[in-house]
Amino acid sequence: MTFSVHNLSVTLGKSLAVDGATVTFRHGKVTAIIGPNGAGKTSLIRALVGLVTHSGSVVLDGHALSTIPVSEKARRIGYLPQNGSPAWNVSVRELVGLGRLPHRNRFAALNTGDHAAIDDALHATDTVHLADRTIDTLSGGEQARVKIARVLAGNPEWLIADEPLTNLDPPHQRDVLALFRAAADAGQGVIIILHQLSAAARIADDVIVMKAGRIIAAGPTDQTLTPEALEDAFGMAFERVAHGKQVAILPLA
Repeated sequence: MTFSVHNLSVTLGKSLAVDGATVTFRHGKVTAIIGPNGAGKTSLIRALVGLVTHSGSVVLDGHALSTIPVSEKARRIGYLPQNGSPAWNVSVRELVGLGRLPHRNRFAALNTGDHAAIDDALHATDTVHLADRTIDTLSGGEQARVKIARVLAGNPEWLIADEPLTNLDPPHQRDVLALFRAAADAGQGVIIILHQLSAAARIADDVIVMKAGRIIAAGPTDQTLTPEALEDAFGMAFERVAHGKQVAILPLA
């Protein structure tokens, strides 16, 4: 299974948000996209899910994304936007259940498989105890975990998430990263935007570094998440520190 973009450009208003990006994402791997604010990270992944117009190509398993039926794309690609909020106030279980919509006939009731997928997603995100509460009663961190559960419930081939660690405390950041790692190890493709550079070093197989709309480095993490690439992207010095099997990326004053 392959997912790639070739010479992709995205224009927002008068600004070139993505400028000639070419990259292939590996299925069964975690790809972290990093870069400063305004680098084009969100525009790149929105092109991957067909939410912005663009020039160049987005290709999924040899087929242009634009030629794949919407229902099929919804089954194959799970997208977690940065600030997605439900349009109406529903229970946590109902919201997570929306992740099953691409797998059901219109207006069909949830079946045994749907309920099992919802239960698995709630357990995976530590939100079982929230299942009967409505979204408006949850904290920001709880809402973030529930939104992740909604995407997981759909069991997509590709999980694409825009800053999924926002509003999460350190223990839940750790647990969510472990979820994405486990999804990739189970064969799903995972593409995530991260601002936590040390988290990218720990979880990602591949890293894409962006700056001013362009991809300035892409490839295996140990080859791309380097002090040199980070200084180029962020305009400041970084140090890569290894402690046992753990790696930390530290900014230098």
